[in-house]
Amino acid sequence: MLKENKLNEDSSFKEIEQEIRRRTEEYKVLHEIAKILHSPDGLKDMLTNALTTLVRFKELEVENKAGIFLADSENKVLRLFSTVGDFGQEFMEKEETINYGACLCGKAAVSGELLISNSCFTDTRHEHKFDGMTAHGHYIVPLKSKGQLIGILFLYTDESPPWYVRSQEILLSIGGLIADAIVSHRREEEIQQKNVQLKELNELKNKFLGIASHDLRNPLYMIKTFSEALKEGTIGEVNEKQKEISEKIYNASNFMQGLLENLLDISKIESGKIDLNKELQDFNETAGKQVEMNQLVADRKNIQLHFDPGNLPAIHYDTSAITQVMGNFIGNAVKFSPSDSKVLITTEKLDNSIRLSVHDEGPGLSKEDQQLLFKEFQTLSARPTGGEKSTGLGLAICKKLIHLHGGQVGVSSELGKGSTFYFSLPNC
Repeated sequence: MLKENKLNEDSSFKEIEQEIRRRTEEYKVLHEIAKILHSPDGLKDMLTNALTTLVRFKELEVENKAGIFLADSENKVLRLFSTVGDFGQEFMEKEETINYGACLCGKAAVSGELLISNSCFTDTRHEHKFDGMTAHGHYIVPLKSKGQLIGILFLYTDESPPWYVRSQEILLSIGGLIADAIVSHRREEEIQQKNVQLKELNELKNKFLGIASHDLRNPLYMIKTFSEALKEGTIGEVNEKQKEISEKIYNASNFMQGLLENLLDISKIESGKIDLNKELQDFNETAGKQVEMNQLVADRKNIQLHFDPGNLPAIHYDTSAITQVMGNFIGNAVKFSPSDSKVLITTEKLDNSIRLSVHDEGPGLSKEDQQLLFKEFQTLSARPTGGEKSTGLGLAICKKLIHLHGGQVGVSSELGKGSTFYFSLPNC
């Protein structure tokens, strides 16, 4: 009796050991395949490596022959995509595509269920035969992601392969991993293709803008020049109505000239054709000059510009680009400020950067408008207070120029309490 109990205990212990070993092997193969499916390899290499690992999984007792069909749901066919092992030329040619419902793989595509075939000669579902084909069995695994058929995995086995209780569960788990990886890889490829297309379209857009802007410059210059001559009366006297119309033509052409310049700036920046000439210089000096220049415009609306410079070190920046940004920030403050108000321009040193801020006493900006700022061709609810016009490009250009310097732009505003526009540059 004791001897019998001892034998039963040994048997139970061996079964437990065997179960632990199997589960360890299962975890290892799932881990290895998951790691392969997250590799940066191309889809074919990735799937081939996964198949190679799978056929080495001893618990399945499969041959070193396996493959994956990808599903073409639109045409209801499976297309052979990846194989490992020795397949003859006849197989590769005849199995290049399989209709849904044909042979084992096509039937699994229709049913969406895992199929097990003990023998290619006795299983009537195994419709395709080839010269020199030897007896074998099959595991046919549907590759499904979120219920959608992505492909079919087929594995060769000996006739009547031995199965243990968890085989189907493991194969379906692996099939799910492979299907999800295929879907993910396809999405990445689509994103890459879209990015290439967007880049090409953006380059085409910039090329068009550059050509159009250059071609429009000369006729626009002539319109501006002649309308200025008419309104000034340098080519003969004009009546008040003619003078009024000439003034409107001149203002419109002046606005158009600014728009063309902005379009050229955008196209140059986005095409990478703008070169910054960074030099070590006095930031406050550049800012002071812009304050002086914009004061002439501000005087028309009786707006006082006040400059409060901080103690700054000399830094490297492109004078032309930063002058353009400063002029835009200060000019916008004047444009959107009411008459008889003040605009405060300050500079300060931060931890690793320096900042210029422009605070106005204008109407302020809503949160919705703040989201649109620094984007191209945006129309805001806030309107200029003196009838000035805006192209919707100035701040977008400023942002690009500051980013080229490695800096940042921003705004702080509240309706009815004015706005503060600022940008920072690296302190180097």
